[in-house]
Amino acid sequence: MKDTRTTDWSRGFTLIELLVVIAVIALLVSILMPSLQRAKDLAKSASCKMNLRTLQQANEMYASTFDGHYVPGAADFLSNRQRWFGSRETDSGPFVSQDGPLGEFLPGKEVRDCPSFTDSLNGFEAGCGGYGYNNNFVGQMRSAPDYDFETDLAGNLRDRFAKPIRTVAFTDAAFVDGGLTEYSFVESPEFPYWGGSARPSIHFRHIERTNVAWLDGHVSDEEMSFSNDASGGFFEGSPADFNVGFFGPESNELFDCE
Repeated sequence: MKDTRTTDWSRGFTLIELLVVIAVIALLVSILMPSLQRAKDLAKSASCKMNLRTLQQANEMYASTFDGHYVPGAADFLSNRQRWFGSRETDSGPFVSQDGPLGEFLPGKEVRDCPSFTDSLNGFEAGCGGYGYNNNFVGQMRSAPDYDFETDLAGNLRDRFAKPIRTVAFTDAAFVDGGLTEYSFVESPEFPYWGGSARPSIHFRHIERTNVAWLDGHVSDEEMSFSNDASGGFFEGSPADFNVGFFGPESNELFDCE
């Protein structure tokens, strides 16, 4: 006798089968998401490193143009209108990064923003892109003990640095005062000459690491060694809670000229 039974291909999935499929998809997503996020973060870090390399290359071109002097960090510190990355018309107005002394040496004449940085305090020094400059030693001459605002605020001389391969030029930077805001200087662990601990501004934003452009032009990423709450009474929030601190030794070894 001929079997006339046929398969019913149109019956669809049962509820249990659908739930199993959804559970498997959810499991796969939960496994893949951290890897995808990490890949995204690494891509942003790579872009940031390119920005920092470009900044130091521009700084080298500046030095070659201006008799070996690196770009000044704040050429008119008392009036507070000039920074290495830009200038502004009033003491509290916005900085225009295209007008900075590095502008003519940068592609597009402006500082590129770090893709991993978000300013939560509306730009204390908006325009620096989330990057800080070693102003304590590279961005000014500092002829202590007699400090001269006329001459010392010129950028330091290239040939003063004994170990450019181990001297910080630029890093990811931010300042903590209840939140994160752009800050254009990378503070060294100790205040030069008059001593004492500085409140940190190095931001470890790339999977808890910071990108660093060194004076010789190479770029690396470093992990936090320590942090502190220096001048904590004047500011809100602990820098360590925002991944802001220092790398390397608790001294100015990686910042000064020696």
